[in-house]
Amino acid sequence: MSNEQQRDQQAPQAPAPQTPDPRREFVKRGALTVVGSLVSGAARAVVAHLLMDGE
Repeated sequence: MSNEQQRDQQAPQAPAPQTPDPRREFVKRGALTVVGSLVSGAARAVVAHLLMDGE
């Protein structure tokens, strides 16, 4: 089998993406925002509970 025939039979490889997918970056940022909000809210609730418990 010639080199040309072998090359033709190989599955074409998709080129590697040069830039990150904007949708994926958007989802990552959104997830980080949600997690940050939850942690911040939980911390605020704990502090408020500790401050109110002393009275």
